[in-house]
Amino acid sequence: MSSTKTLILTATYPADFSPPNSSRHHRLHRRIISALHIGGLLASLIATALFSAAIPKWNANFFHNTGPSSGDWTDGMPLGPLTFSFLYHAIVLIHARIRSVRHSSMQSPMPSPSPRWIFVHITVLVLVLLSLLPALFLAGYGALFRVWRPAIRTQSGILVCNMMNVFSHECEPVLYYIGNLQIGGIVFGALVGAVHFILLLDALRGLRRHMLVKQLQREKLAHYGAHEGRARRKGSRGSRRDLRTRHESSPRAGEVAGQHEHDHRHQHQPQRPQDYPTQMAVASPDSLGGSGTGPPPQQLQDRPPYFIRPPEQSRAGVSRWQG
Repeated sequence: MSSTKTLILTATYPADFSPPNSSRHHRLHRRIISALHIGGLLASLIATALFSAAIPKWNANFFHNTGPSSGDWTDGMPLGPLTFSFLYHAIVLIHARIRSVRHSSMQSPMPSPSPRWIFVHITVLVLVLLSLLPALFLAGYGALFRVWRPAIRTQSGILVCNMMNVFSHECEPVLYYIGNLQIGGIVFGALVGAVHFILLLDALRGLRRHMLVKQLQREKLAHYGAHEGRARRKGSRGSRRDLRTRHESSPRAGEVAGQHEHDHRHQHQPQRPQDYPTQMAVASPDSLGGSGTGPPPQQLQDRPPYFIRPPEQSRAGVSRWQG
């Protein structure tokens, strides 16, 4: 009986959730992701430098009357997420470079990132976004560019640095210098946040594709296992039907085989004493030399026949000759 099975071809059984390395779309995707990481690295470095340059200038000329510190704590809050973002982009680029060099030397295609690596990407990106966005909001809320005012001149065109022009560029240039640094830091920090958001969307897309591939693999394995089980049950049912048909066609085959086995076993079995003829085993009293006092012949025939006389008859014969 022929067993039917469904063969799952290698081309239809995905073992990876990324396109082949020879695909143009795949190469373009890798280049875009690398460009985003490079842009995020540079943007985080510039934003960190701008905020770091604004803090000492601000502390030398101004102070906060509210908040956890009188220093420029609003410009110091984005430094943590920006530094963490800079390290993240640097590590990702170094790791990607090492992988590309290794696989190019081995002349093998670069594999897709593992699910664990995708989860690391998502975790880092979410942490940076959740910490960077509030920090940038506080940096913008406490920035000095919010108090910029145009200079007010007199009717004769003379600029007087009084209380009306205390926040003007002509009277307080350091105010505008620090404000420009803060604006630059916030702009590049927002660019870092945008890069992280795009990378987060790409990581979520990769995670979704990975989950879809895993689901497809489970469905194919379940389908193959169910089909194989049905084929196995069908094959066993067919074999039982064939066996029943053979038994019905020859009903006495089993009996003949059993009788043959019984005859063969009986032929090779050694004979027991009771199987020998009784006329060869019975000893007559006359052959012993007299009538004797032993049991009658009928009683000897009732007993089991032996080749030698029983011990009782021997003792009886000896006692008779002695008397």
